Amino acid sequence: MTRVIDTNVPLVTKLNEGHSQELVDACEEILAQILEDALTVATDAGGEIVEEYMHQLSLSGQPSLGDEFVKYVHDRRFSWDEATRPDIEPHLVEEHRYGVLQGDGVEDIDPSDRKFVATAKVADVPVVQGTDTKWLDWGPVLDIHGVRVIYAHESSIRDSYREKFGREAP
Repeated sequence: MTRVIDTNVPLVTKLNEGHSQELVDACEEILAQILEDALTVATDAGGEIVEEYMHQLSLSGQPSLGDEFVKYVHDRRFSWDEATRPDIEPHLVEEHRYGVLQGDGVEDIDPSDRKFVATAKVADVPVVQGTDTKWLDWGPVLDIHGVRVIYAHESSIRDSYREKFGREAP
């Protein structure tokens, strides 16, 4: 199944200190399945997602599974169906603004995460999220835009949310 993969999923496999073993294992399992089954990963036509991957992971494909994942996506993205590299219509002047992502609630979404949301919306695929607790708060806005989220290990992210905000996540 094609998915958008948030950068924190491969990062958890590279920088796993401070994360629960269950979360690390879940992120590794997701990436291993993508690599082993040669699954398609949705990225944006402008390359913003891949660029973010490459800022934090190694295009050499080593030493971590996260690095191997980034090399895999980088090397194959143009061989996959164009629909998995949608034009999210980046604004020509304002960073983190996309023509496909307009309307109520968009301002609530972290600017650096909007490219993932916009890509998932246009490609009509879910986003896989590893550690970013803010996504739990964005449910109503994501629903408006038809964006689904798969949490790598939902109980870990909910535990982190509880620790961070002192309350249960929505």
